[in-house]
Amino acid sequence: MNAPGIRHGLLTLLLPCLLMAGCSSLQRPSDPADAARPAALSTTYAGSLALIESGDYRQAAQMLESLLRAGTPPDERNRALLALAFTQLQLGRPERALQLSAATLNQPGSLAQPDYALYLHAAALLASEPAPTASQVRRASDDLKRLQREYPGSRYAGATREQLAEIEQRLADNELRTARELLERGQYAAALNRCRYLIEHYPHSAAMAGTLDTMATAYRRLGLDALADSTETMRRDVQP
Repeated sequence: MNAPGIRHGLLTLLLPCLLMAGCSSLQRPSDPADAARPAALSTTYAGSLALIESGDYRQAAQMLESLLRAGTPPDERNRALLALAFTQLQLGRPERALQLSAATLNQPGSLAQPDYALYLHAAALLASEPAPTASQVRRASDDLKRLQREYPGSRYAGATREQLAEIEQRLADNELRTARELLERGQYAAALNRCRYLIEHYPHSAAMAGTLDTMATAYRRLGLDALADSTETMRRDVQP
C-alpha cells in the first residue's frame, strides 16, 4: 500500500479513540474554591470533541487552542494537545500535528494515552506532503514498533501490526530501488551492500525476489560466477 493508504489506515482509528478519551476528560479539583474554572474547561473540551465528531475541525481547533491558552493540568493538557493534533491532520496541516503530538511524547512523567500519542505521531509523519520521505517513514515505523513493544495490550495493537507490515514493505521497496540504481550505474559492490541490508532487515518482504535477482546480476558482472550461481539457486525458491 502507498503512503496515502497507510495514512488512511492510521486515521480510521484515531477519531473513535479520541472521543472515548473525552469520557474521562478534564478532572474536577477537590478544592471547591477552584471548581468553576475546571468545570468551564471541561465544557470547552467536551464541546471541541462534539465539533470533531460532527466534522467541524476548524471550529474544534479554535476551541482547543483557547483551552490550551487558559492553562490546564498536565494530563488534561496532553489530551487537549492530542485532540488538537487530530484536527490539524484533518485540516491538512501535518507539520503542526507532528509538533503537537511530539510535545506530548517529550514531556517527562506519566502521559495520558501514550499509545494514542505514538499512533498519532506516526500518522502525522505519514501525512507529510507531497509524500513522506524515507526518513519520515522510518520514524513512523519506529513509533509503531515502540507502541507494539511498550503497549502490547493497546487497542491499536492489531492495526499496528498491519501498518508495520505495509510500512516495512514500502521501505524494502525503496531499498531495492536504490540497489537497482546502483547496479545500473556500475556500482556493484554498493548494490550488493544495499541488498544485504535489505535481506537482513526485511527478510519477509515481497522485495526478496528482486533483491536476489539484483545480487546475482551484480555478482555476475564482478566475475563472481559461483556466488551468482548460488544466488540464482536461492532465487528459484522465492516467490516472484
